[in-house]
Amino acid sequence: MTGFAVGERRVRVVLPTRNDPRLKLSIVIVTLQVLGQTVLNFKVSIAQILVTIAFCALIEAAVVYRRDAMLVWPASAMLTGNSIAFILRASGTKHGDWWTLHGIQYFILASVLALLSKYLIRPDGRHVFNPSNVALVATLLVIGPVHVFPQYLWWGPVGVPLALALAVIAAGAVWVLRSVHMAAMAAAFMLTFGILVGFLAIAGQSFLATWHTGPVSGLSYWLYICLSPEVLVFVFFMMSDPQTAAKSARGRILYGAGTAAIAAALLSFQPTEFGVKVAILAALTVSCCVARFGVPTRGWGRRLRDPAVAAALVIAVAAPIDTALLAKNDQILYIERGLTGTRNPQ
Repeated sequence: MTGFAVGERRVRVVLPTRNDPRLKLSIVIVTLQVLGQTVLNFKVSIAQILVTIAFCALIEAAVVYRRDAMLVWPASAMLTGNSIAFILRASGTKHGDWWTLHGIQYFILASVLALLSKYLIRPDGRHVFNPSNVALVATLLVIGPVHVFPQYLWWGPVGVPLALALAVIAAGAVWVLRSVHMAAMAAAFMLTFGILVGFLAIAGQSFLATWHTGPVSGLSYWLYICLSPEVLVFVFFMMSDPQTAAKSARGRILYGAGTAAIAAALLSFQPTEFGVKVAILAALTVSCCVARFGVPTRGWGRRLRDPAVAAALVIAVAAPIDTALLAKNDQILYIERGLTGTRNPQ
C-alpha cells in the first residue's frame, strides 16, 4: 500500500495482488468474452462490454475515495461489470457489430442497480446480494424480453469452439473454486440440480428457444440445462462469491443444494428459455438472502425496522414471484419462436 497527499489529506493507494481470487475470475471471464467475440458469436459488442466495466469501475473508485480517502483498484466493480456484460444482451445487437452502443442504457441500468444493491442494502455493514446477479434479475424482469434477454443457455453446435469454452470453464473452475473453498458448494448444486431437472425431463417438461427448432424436451431438456455453459458459469463463477455465500463448510453445501432446489422449482413450469434462465438467476437472489438472514424466527419485527433488511426481503420475495409470472407471458413465446414481440403477430 502506497499513498500521496492532497492538501492536508493523506490518500492511500491500494493495488491488486496476484493471489486475489477476483483477478483469477476476471481472467477466466475475459477469456470467455474473447472466445465469444471470435468464435462463439456472442451478441454483445466490445463497446458494450468496455463501457459497462468502465462505468462500474469509475463509480466504485469514486465512492471508495470519497468514503475512505483511498484510491483502490476497483477489482470487484470491474468483475461486476464484466459479469453483467457477459450475461445481459440488448435485443437487436448482432455478432460482429464490435463498437455498437445499441441498448447501452440497459447495461448502465444494470450497473447502477448492482452498485446500489452493494452500497445501500448493507445490514451490519455487509452487502446481501451478489451485485451482478440481483441487477441482472431486476433488469431482465423489469425491462422485459422485447428489449433485453440473457445469453443463450447453449453456445452453439458441438465442435471446437464449444469445446474450447468448456475447457476454459473447467480449468477456471478448478483454479477459482479451490482459492475460495467453494468446490463442495458447486458439487452440491450440480448433483441436486441434475437430479431434479432429470425428474422434470422424465415428466415431459420442455421449453422453447430461438436457437432450437421445436420444443427442447427429453434428454435434450436435461442436457441443455444442466450441462449448459451458462449454468456452469453461473455455479462456478457467480454463486462462488464468498462475500454473499454461506460461511461454514456445511452451510455452503446447504447453500448449493438449496439454490439448486429453488432454481428447479422456478423453472419447472417455464415454457421458454428466457424464463428458464431468469429462474436460475432468481434462485441465487433468494438463497443469498437466506444465507445472510437464515429462516425467519422470533425477533424479526425489530429487524424489519432496518430499511436495508426490509429492502433485502422485499427483493428476495419479489424475484421468484415475478419470475413465476413469466410463464404466463405470451410475448416471450412469440419471441422464442422467432415471431414478433406482440401478442397478435401477423
